[in-house]
Amino acid sequence: MSAAPRTICMLVYPQAQSLDISGPLEVFALASRQAQDDEPGRAPLYRTQVLAATDKPVELASGMRLLPDTHYRDMPNETDTLLVCGGMGDAVERVRADTNLVTWLHEAAQRVPRVASICSGALLLAEAGLLDGREATTHWSDIRELRDRYPAVRVLPDAIYTRDGHIWTSAGITTGMDLALAMVSADHGATLALKVARRMVMANKRSGGQSQFSEQLHALEQPEHFASLASWIGENLRRRLDVGILADRLHMSPRQFTRRFGAHFDVTPLKYIERLRVEAAKPLLESTGKDIKRVADECGFPSDEAMRRAFVRRLGSTPAEYRARFAAK
Repeated sequence: MSAAPRTICMLVYPQAQSLDISGPLEVFALASRQAQDDEPGRAPLYRTQVLAATDKPVELASGMRLLPDTHYRDMPNETDTLLVCGGMGDAVERVRADTNLVTWLHEAAQRVPRVASICSGALLLAEAGLLDGREATTHWSDIRELRDRYPAVRVLPDAIYTRDGHIWTSAGITTGMDLALAMVSADHGATLALKVARRMVMANKRSGGQSQFSEQLHALEQPEHFASLASWIGENLRRRLDVGILADRLHMSPRQFTRRFGAHFDVTPLKYIERLRVEAAKPLLESTGKDIKRVADECGFPSDEAMRRAFVRRLGSTPAEYRARFAAK
């Protein structure tokens, strides 16, 4: 006899992102269908419900209207996973101001085995105190607010998703599907998760350690002289790139350069260079057979050990572990 379905509840609110909702729920629905295809007659693996602070249709950011299944206060007792979606504009701010909902969310998390956020939904979890002392991520545009407004949270700005105890968080929009696939894998094995990913034409290789936002894309948003410098750095990663050399290129003192660089990039120059070198190394590890020492040299690391330490700091895995996980098969 197959086990009873796991109940997955999604908390929604006005101006929520529709893909934050439909993407993860579709993953769970497809997992059920795939399992039934593999084993005809078996019970579904999951059943999903949509929760809201109203029983009326909720208008989402896309303009679609979604009819909730029930009020959040009536969430089923057997709920296995509670998901909180993200929202556009000041949608999250309005929900955070609802003290009744925030209090309920805090209390619900004490009895639900798994709680997760998609995109800016992490700000709601943080408001409820659920991320204090935990590792978490959110959409790149909300990273600074998560870090500044909730200093007790250990923010991982580059993660696709995180898992700390029974609390999960994910980055921007489509990463909610990555998170849901990881949950399917944890519940029923990697083989089923891979089948679901194939049905959705998704890459099942994205894990929580992959970067959600390129440093080079970030650089394009900076003032022209800093954007030009970032481009030059990216083209010269094998050179010696100390603060004095970079400051001279912008005709600044090292102290002034470090202060202004940090204000624009929210990181020190040396850490920024390390990020670029890690970004440059990842595709070489993924798509070439070059040995790790050669990859380190081509990306400007002083040694393969320096690259190993940088990977562990940035991605939580060594270059060899990264290659094993993401290399093209």
